[in-house]
Amino acid sequence: GRVRMGGMHVDMDGQRICESLYQVIIVVFSAVGFIAGYFVESFKVTVYAVLAGVALASLLCVPDWGILRGKETP
Repeated sequence: GRVRMGGMHVDMDGQRICESLYQVIIVVFSAVGFIAGYFVESFKVTVYAVLAGVALASLLCVPDWGILRGKETP
């Protein structure tokens, strides 16, 4: 027989949490990168900080993590 793998996608609450987390990570990394880049007078520092924030946010928010799946519906 077939094995049913129910609940393998993030539910709406999980998506809401992911979207908020994604935005917060990118904004924080961007702000820190901007301030650091300003003080060292290097735009490269700002760009690297933003890219690191996008990479971290993507790593945390793109996969369907089990904790974000919520309750299974019948």
